[in-house]
Amino acid sequence: MATTRHDVARVYKSERGAGEDFNDVRFLTEVEAQFKSETIMEEVRWRLEVLNEIAAQPGLDDASEVLRDKLTQIFTGGGDENAVLGRLKELTDVQNAEGETLSLRSFLKRERRSFSERDYRGVLDKKISNTHAHVVNLIAYYPEAERELHKLSATLKGLAGKLKDSDVRTASVKKMEDRTRETPAFALYEDLKSRFLKDWLKRFANLSESEIADLDPGEVQRLIREHQRHQMTRLLKTKIKMLETDMTSQLGIHDTLEGEFKDQEFWKGANVAAKSAFNDWVLAVVRAFGMLRGQRYAFFQSEDNQEQYLLFGLGLSHLPEVSSDPIRMVPYIKPFTRKGTYLLEIRKREIGDPEQYYHELLHYTLPFLFAFDQMKEFQIRNELTTFFTTKY
Repeated sequence: MATTRHDVARVYKSERGAGEDFNDVRFLTEVEAQFKSETIMEEVRWRLEVLNEIAAQPGLDDASEVLRDKLTQIFTGGGDENAVLGRLKELTDVQNAEGETLSLRSFLKRERRSFSERDYRGVLDKKISNTHAHVVNLIAYYPEAERELHKLSATLKGLAGKLKDSDVRTASVKKMEDRTRETPAFALYEDLKSRFLKDWLKRFANLSESEIADLDPGEVQRLIREHQRHQMTRLLKTKIKMLETDMTSQLGIHDTLEGEFKDQEFWKGANVAAKSAFNDWVLAVVRAFGMLRGQRYAFFQSEDNQEQYLLFGLGLSHLPEVSSDPIRMVPYIKPFTRKGTYLLEIRKREIGDPEQYYHELLHYTLPFLFAFDQMKEFQIRNELTTFFTTKY
């Protein structure tokens, strides 16, 4: 994945329930991407082992939380490898809720382990896969950079292929990865990731360029978390709530409500402004609630009618036929209803009458459109609300 400090920080959200759980494998991958020092990796590994041990024991939630925070802060505090290593070596104890000091080394149950070559190939494969996912997602937000990002995408797919080839040595793939990080395309990717966070703050926290320029990565993360909490509160006031349901199996684009507008009958009468507003709406919601959690979707439920759900996502309309073809992420939404314990997508093939199908789509979409329209950060244009309400 990426090499910036804020990426390591993003792996852990300090508020429980506000984001994904701390992922130790992903954290380790981010650290490795940032530093080349095996000593740093070893110091991080055994502390992550202790973290897992503490987290499994009752009454040590606070100590577990402190250790997670301290690990994250070490990699957002700046400095070179020696400074980071020094802070790591000082992290030898934490306090529980009663103020008692717990020695981290006392929780070690086994010798420090080193990755086998097979394990390391797995970590490297995950890192390349995560980076590739971010590259593809960024194309949706910065289409002007598509040519360079697509070059990087093709390179990463090539690296992933070599990792699967047992005849290619791991060290050779690692050298190729290191060379990839020195390319202009990777430098652009790094810049765009930083720009993505700044653009987020400009839009959703209403900060100016000069205000953002003075922030360090830790402050950026704090402001984003703070404003996301504010957004969650405002969502509830508009009678919708965000869900943590895993919807990764639903990332194929919708038959009709998608940004290539292939269902010409449904979109008849929608002008360029309405279509542009649809894509902007979806991209804004995924940017605000999905991308910072490492997801290319965000999922919501209506409070007024708890049988109404809406998924905002980015998906591939088709797989590229050859590696030189561009990868395009299409914004889409998917309405769902609940049938017993199952979520059912509102789909064309299951509703025979086109007019009834279109009416159902709008019935499940409009409450969310109106809710987001009340939040000034999303600025849904009148052309889209007029088109949807008129068609309904």
